[in-house]
Amino acid sequence: MSSIRHAAAGEAAPKAQKSPNWFHSSIRFRIIAVTGLVISLLMVLISTGALLQWRVLILDQQQESARSFVRSFAIPVTEILINAENREQGGELLETHIQQFMENVEGVRYISILNNHHVVIAHSALAEYGQQLTDADVLGILPSGDTHTRIYRSDDSWILEAFQPLQIGQKRWGSVLIGFDSSAARTQISNSFFLLLILTLLAIIITLGILHILISRILASLRDLVAEVDKIDLDQTTPTQLKPRSDEIGYLIEHFEKLKQRLRESRQQLEQAQKQVFHAEKLASIGRLASGVAHEVNNPLNGLRFCVYGIQQDIRNEDQTREYLDLINEGLGQIESVVSKLLGYARQRAKTDEPLQLDRHIQIVLDLLKYRLREKQIETQVIHHDPLPELNADPGQMQEVLMNLMLNSLDAVSEGGEIRIETRLQDAQTFQISVWDNGCGISEEQLDLIFEPFYSTKDTGKGTGLGLSVTHGIMSAHGGEIRAESKAGAFTRFTITLPLAEK
Repeated sequence: MSSIRHAAAGEAAPKAQKSPNWFHSSIRFRIIAVTGLVISLLMVLISTGALLQWRVLILDQQQESARSFVRSFAIPVTEILINAENREQGGELLETHIQQFMENVEGVRYISILNNHHVVIAHSALAEYGQQLTDADVLGILPSGDTHTRIYRSDDSWILEAFQPLQIGQKRWGSVLIGFDSSAARTQISNSFFLLLILTLLAIIITLGILHILISRILASLRDLVAEVDKIDLDQTTPTQLKPRSDEIGYLIEHFEKLKQRLRESRQQLEQAQKQVFHAEKLASIGRLASGVAHEVNNPLNGLRFCVYGIQQDIRNEDQTREYLDLINEGLGQIESVVSKLLGYARQRAKTDEPLQLDRHIQIVLDLLKYRLREKQIETQVIHHDPLPELNADPGQMQEVLMNLMLNSLDAVSEGGEIRIETRLQDAQTFQISVWDNGCGISEEQLDLIFEPFYSTKDTGKGTGLGLSVTHGIMSAHGGEIRAESKAGAFTRFTITLPLAEK
């Protein structure tokens, strides 16, 4: 027994939606930071090494120059000391020679001539005459017969001091000490350091600038590729709108095109397999309808056989023949209606969305199940809580969804049970259809598995385990969803949600 009722519109609670959490991380800063740090360290190490080498060269050059000067100064001093064994005899000549040398050679701070007892016998500063040398560093160097240099700081300046023994063979008259001003060399080294530092910083800035430009171009290409990935549409066969390149980015673009082609092929194979699964489940459900369809066809056929027999018995009775022909025509119409509905349900065709008359398709499913519903004395109700809106969907697939849900309810409900089909507006964008029954129900453990392919709660041979999986796939293809709620031994309700047609 079935009935169709319209109920008052109910309010559906809006479904909360979580806004996606977007995370952004720039690789540019990390590349520039790491590369800049490495380049800076290398430049600093190279600059420091070059500066130290330059400093050694300058100081070596200055020391070699000081040694040359002190050797050239020591020659005439030795001659003077040979000719005069004491200051009274050669002092004036030594002073004259010291004065001339300091006038001719720039950077000489002082000149000191010592005897073998390390007493000053001539000096550029008169106050130093007769003074005893007490510097332990110098006293440690003077006994040597070689030319030596040392650098030390005096007040606010640096002094390069050169030592030359005054001797010929084993004969020694003393030593010569000449102090040169080394501040100029130090200033030159400092200026070189700052110049090298500025050049290093400029080189680092220029390198980082060039690196930034190169990385920006690479990342721009990657952003374009990401934009193409975001815009991927497997329905379109147009190639990626990116310029061909001969570098690694071009390699990525080429393989992205190959990936799209493989995705298209995989989707085609998946769609073909899905169609085969859908059709297999549809044929399985048709097999389950066979007994009811046979009954719906056999009843008119028996009437047709009786009418033909009656006509054969009294062919001349035109009124009776005409009446039997009318009955035959009516019976053929019933058979045609049943077969037409069955063929319409079984026909395999491509998915086409079109305006859907939902109540008509609900009635077609109920008509196909009429015999089984009547056989088990199941009461069916169709309740429209809201006026039926306009839906865009594939009619054949929606019939299959309703048929699968109704067959599940039929198998679950015992004799004298109840099945309800209810429709309602969920909100301004979605519409709900639910199929409720008071059958055996589904346990909580099984509810999580019922939409898995080939999973069935029925006895072996009574189900393929594909019905709900196919229904779930059809709803996903239509942008909808299906959910189930049940209590074992009490009821089961399957609710499908479909988007409304855009106006």
